[in-house]
Amino acid sequence: MKKILAIAFTVVAILVGAVWLLFYFLETSESHFETYQQLEESELIGKGWVPSFIPRSAYDIHEKHKVDVGRVNVKFRFRPGDTKEIEASCSKVKTDDTNTQYYRCKHGNDMVVVRLGADGKGEILSE
Repeated sequence: MKKILAIAFTVVAILVGAVWLLFYFLETSESHFETYQQLEESELIGKGWVPSFIPRSAYDIHEKHKVDVGRVNVKFRFRPGDTKEIEASCSKVKTDDTNTQYYRCKHGNDMVVVRLGADGKGEILSE
């Protein structure tokens, strides 16, 4: 009897885990755009998944979000020095890191952190 209960418990645990993984992957959306124009055409900026202050020179843009959670996760490349939109919308964070600029920005009801590297790599993440 104990063996049957242990097997039944294991089967139920596996089924619950499989259903959870299925919902996790169904609710997660990932997008890639070669150019800022492609991103703009996707309407992800208008829907709030990508902040409007992303540099206009952004390319190789990777965006990931969960449908039911309003968190921002965007990685991109950009032309160093293209910070006009970010500086107009965000507060610069002072750090000792001379290779990366950090900003805190309001995005919807949340705050995001923007990291812009001197090497042209950028990232926008929810706090």
